[in-house]
Order: sequence, then C-alpha cells, then structure tokens
Amino acid sequence: MVTNEMYVIVRKAIEAATLQSGKLYEEGQESHYQALAAVMALRKAGYEVTRRLDN
Repeated sequence: MVTNEMYVIVRKAIEAATLQSGKLYEEGQESHYQALAAVMALRKAGYEVTRRLDN
C-alpha cells in the first residue's frame, strides 16, 4: 500500500531527477535514475525498502 506521504516523497524525487536529465546522466537512462532517486528519498525519509519473500 502506498500512503500519500510516500507518494509525495517519490513524486518529488522523480521531479528532481528529471531536472538533472542531460546534466548528470545520459538520455535514455531516465527510468534508472528516477527509480534510484525514489528509493533513496524513501530511505532518507525513514522508510525501509525491503523485499517480501511471500510475494
């Protein structure tokens, strides 16, 4: 389940990563850096990102 707080954190991280396109990474790598930014932002906000084994 995604809470509103998590959604806002991820959205802001993706927006910030998008602004760096062409500056910090090559075109075509957007999704990689957006995903990385989202995970890092969640961790910084105190969330633990783990894989559940029962899925």
